[in-house]
Amino acid sequence: MTKKITDKPGKYTGSGQGKESIINLEVEVSADKITAVTPLDEYRPGSLQANAFDKMAQKIVKQQSADVDVVSGASETSRGILEGVKEALDKADVDFDALKENSAQNSSSAKEVIDVDVAVVGAGSAGAAAALAAKQEGVSVALLEKTISPLGAGTFAGGMFAADSQQQKDLNQVVSKKWLYDEYMDASQGYMNSILVRRIIDESGKTVDWLNENGAIMKLVDAGTGGSYDHIGMPATLHGYQEGGTKAITKLIEKFKSIGGKMYFGFAAKKLLQDDAGAVTGVVAQGDDSELEVHAKKVIIATGGFGGNPEMRKEYLGDVSTQGQVLQNTGDGLNMAWDAGTAHHINGSTHYFWQTFSNEDIGAMAKIVGPGWMPLNALADFPNLRVNNRGQRYASETHALDFAVHGAELSEQPKQTEFVIFDQAMLDKIKEGGTVAIEDHYGKWKNHREFYMEFNYPTDTEESIKREHEKTDFTSLLGKLESTNVVFIGQTIDELAEKMGVDKENLKKSVAQYNNAKKTGEDDLFFSDTKRMIPVEEGPFYAVKYIARNLGTLGGATIDEKMHALTPEGEPVPNLYVTGADASGMYGKAYVDFEGGTLGFAYISGRLAGIDAAQTAKKN
Repeated sequence: MTKKITDKPGKYTGSGQGKESIINLEVEVSADKITAVTPLDEYRPGSLQANAFDKMAQKIVKQQSADVDVVSGASETSRGILEGVKEALDKADVDFDALKENSAQNSSSAKEVIDVDVAVVGAGSAGAAAALAAKQEGVSVALLEKTISPLGAGTFAGGMFAADSQQQKDLNQVVSKKWLYDEYMDASQGYMNSILVRRIIDESGKTVDWLNENGAIMKLVDAGTGGSYDHIGMPATLHGYQEGGTKAITKLIEKFKSIGGKMYFGFAAKKLLQDDAGAVTGVVAQGDDSELEVHAKKVIIATGGFGGNPEMRKEYLGDVSTQGQVLQNTGDGLNMAWDAGTAHHINGSTHYFWQTFSNEDIGAMAKIVGPGWMPLNALADFPNLRVNNRGQRYASETHALDFAVHGAELSEQPKQTEFVIFDQAMLDKIKEGGTVAIEDHYGKWKNHREFYMEFNYPTDTEESIKREHEKTDFTSLLGKLESTNVVFIGQTIDELAEKMGVDKENLKKSVAQYNNAKKTGEDDLFFSDTKRMIPVEEGPFYAVKYIARNLGTLGGATIDEKMHALTPEGEPVPNLYVTGADASGMYGKAYVDFEGGTLGFAYISGRLAGIDAAQTAKKN
């Protein structure tokens, strides 16, 4: 029998801290149940926030609980919603013990069993490509994804590399495969599966063409258009998303569904099924209130690595490793593959790329200025003095816009932390002439527009040129954020060091050495391009704290050039494939230093695994 939960039925408001902003909501309760949870903020229809709120509201009402599981891929948003719901229920004087008893009465579970030729675990770039490619070979396919909508590194990326796409051929911009191979070799120092790397390079152009044919529209753009100054003039490898990664992957999934593919969002794979001989025969997945058992001739793992799993990062990468950008990538597929007999192959490869702020610091800044903290990112776009948390200059600042290199350098510093140091003179120049007064990053494309989407937002050289010419006063924003653990201001270098909490002598030595290098035209420490260095001379002085930006882990399971999972003895694990960030062999410790490498491997490996799995399933 349902118990009474309140004597004050009605509508109550509550709020909670989301990832970057406060979430405001309304909860309606009757005498014996929660009847509705409604957002008071506006969300873009179809966005992750909107989908997460809808899903959480449904779960809270269905389960009659304010302690439901968070939505995978939107954990911080989910926790903010739960915080707001509990606040609203407190205002309604809800009896939480009675609510818990009512919740227990609503719990139920069901089980569904299906049979397919190919099962794909993970619906990011690798998984969506694998599922569609397999289905186009004429077999039955099930695609499982633990999140409620497409989400993963592929939805945030800017595009993928290729050597010889049709666009490159048409524009006479085919990239030397030897050059690409040498770039992989330089980045890995030989710690790569060269047979795999060569096949991926060879299939890159075909994969871009295939993606365009299937709705994931990509266009060749010049190197450096995304702000990586050091890439200007390199071969054009990047085929940039024209509609954003989320829409591209959604289109691939819609195409997959339109030709008979079975899509299961909200189902987290838990274990692989195997027969007595060790051959993989399917996968078991868990939804909110039902279990899905998939019997399959072939299974493809495409779950994006373990960047969101702090325990695995600590075990395999060491004590210091910032969390990956995609929190739902928690190593599920790797653990299943290893349990099925796949060889462990983790050589410390992590996709460090540029710098960012910690979630805690973003939350603190958002409470003061809302999304107005975001322009602070622009202050890391130049070769300013950078010091670690000991006050030491630690690398050439002219690597700062070579994002992969700088990300790797920053990852090696204590607590993976750096401070960008600048003075009032730099801020005054930006106020008077825009950031272009410091360094011109986009002038090359003044009469030649380049466009693509990264993080689902436009990267448009026309807009970038306008933005860098905008006269901007950062002084006010920095002053507002001085109360956080991000921005530090001192009238002298000594005062700045004290506020930063770094060694004063180290910081003074770093500033002096950096300024002297600029003055003499010779950096005898890290050999920077002194013409680009920005002196630190006129107080007040500023420091902004950043941490390494970990896009995710790369590798973990040994595969061959056909994406077959391999045992420690080098034999295939029967019927199992591993793709994308779960697969080892493409990288050593560092990310390759040209544009589109990781997304390229994800799409290419997924497509090839899907084709091979389908063709061999048909033979069987």
